[in-house]
Amino acid sequence: MTNSSRDQRIQVLKDILLRLHHGASPDSVEADFQAHFSDVSPIEVSLMEHELTNGDHGVGFEDVMKLCTVHAKVMAAGVQGKEVPDSEQEGHPVWIFKQENLALQAGLHRIQRLLDALESAESQGQDLDPGLLRGLTRQYQLLDQFQRHYRRKEELFFPIMESYGHDAPPKVMWGVDDQIRDLFGLAKEALRGLVDQTGDASVAQVLATYQAFVQEFKDMIFKEEAILIPLLLSLFSEDDWLAIAKDSPEFGYAIIQPDKEWVPSRVKFGEQEESGELAEAGRGAESSGPAGQPDQVQASGQRQPLPGADSWAGAGQGSFQASGLADGPAVNLGACSVNDPASTSTADPTANSVSNSVADSTASPAPNPEVDLPFGGGYLSLKEANLILNHLPFEITFIDKNDLFKYFNTSIAIENKLFPRVPSAIGRHVKMCHPPRSLDMVMTLIDDLKHKRRASESMWFHRSDGRFAYVTYIGVFDDQDQYMGVLEYVHDIAPLLDLGPDKRGLAPLDSDSQ
Repeated sequence: MTNSSRDQRIQVLKDILLRLHHGASPDSVEADFQAHFSDVSPIEVSLMEHELTNGDHGVGFEDVMKLCTVHAKVMAAGVQGKEVPDSEQEGHPVWIFKQENLALQAGLHRIQRLLDALESAESQGQDLDPGLLRGLTRQYQLLDQFQRHYRRKEELFFPIMESYGHDAPPKVMWGVDDQIRDLFGLAKEALRGLVDQTGDASVAQVLATYQAFVQEFKDMIFKEEAILIPLLLSLFSEDDWLAIAKDSPEFGYAIIQPDKEWVPSRVKFGEQEESGELAEAGRGAESSGPAGQPDQVQASGQRQPLPGADSWAGAGQGSFQASGLADGPAVNLGACSVNDPASTSTADPTANSVSNSVADSTASPAPNPEVDLPFGGGYLSLKEANLILNHLPFEITFIDKNDLFKYFNTSIAIENKLFPRVPSAIGRHVKMCHPPRSLDMVMTLIDDLKHKRRASESMWFHRSDGRFAYVTYIGVFDDQDQYMGVLEYVHDIAPLLDLGPDKRGLAPLDSDSQ
């Protein structure tokens, strides 16, 4: 595209966005958009949108979000006979990721307008409008959902990157994510001080903490879209993206709520192949590599990283200081995910033990779940034992003697869990599941429990949703005093703090109270 044609297209795009800004419907601008942009790549359109929204053109992020509907319809129609890439189809994890970034940027824009209004009032000696403060508080709460966006990135994207040999970029980006979380925590504290009129709280202080956060937050959006996503698209197979799509709802979404499931038409899972065996779904040793090409395999059986893909790893790396601003403990043993129990990072020394344990577990026939086996002081069948574990009012996680995430129970609905877990996490090494600032604490705790320097450790913290999490970690040893792993159990103790007087009888049935 020449500079002159690009300038013309930017002017057309500006006119379209301004029409949307002044109330035009997306359908009314669709024809103009298709006429000028049907042969332009989404990246180029995105760059032009970025240029317009960051200049003095009267165009806001809300207008760009409206245009996304038009753009998606044009792309979905199969522009100029070209197949629409999976990542640009509605519901694909990348599509959702980008939509969240747009929604989050729109949130930044709304917050800035409210802060500008408060700053103007303060400079003129006027009382701060309570309505503006309530609106600002609400916008901060919405923006705080970026934590869900980051968690999906860290717990679904990063482990797969590591399994392809790219373990440096996740560690660096996770560390920067935590810095951004801390900056937003400071911004929230400053806003609470202004709302509550505590100490020397001022609009200027709120602005300063917010702008410090925004600078890093916008930089991360750029890194995600210009560096991370292209790298993921070059690495991940369709099976990888399907596994991410399956687990994503368990972590939630930022501001937006996808209403369409991405279902690639050319992939059938669970169907019998000609050999009579189930089709592979995941990244096992025989699955195809990125873009349907055979994997590059090292002598160890691990995938070769693409040349130069880690070159950006050092960007933004700095010292990561832990703070008490995060809504959770520093240690969360099972907080990680991968798509395949047998997939491990090239940096993971336990890779062979993972693969061997999985292979060994499939060598013998499954036991009869109805047969009684000795458990504790009596007998249980496997079916009964599983049901009991899944009826306990705790979230249970078990890390085995090789520091591998091996088990979690499902007694609590995923939307009510304090620590969401996903099946794809099974088999992951615990050290690959934590950001740099908490990794030392995690490994120190496990080592202390393993060598009996501690018998157990408990942590507790209040959550922003009103729940009070109580977390306990226990070293597990067998009858021969051999270390078997670490048990973590978590429960909300808030209801226990307000029990009131003794209760020794039955509560009335619902039917009795009617």
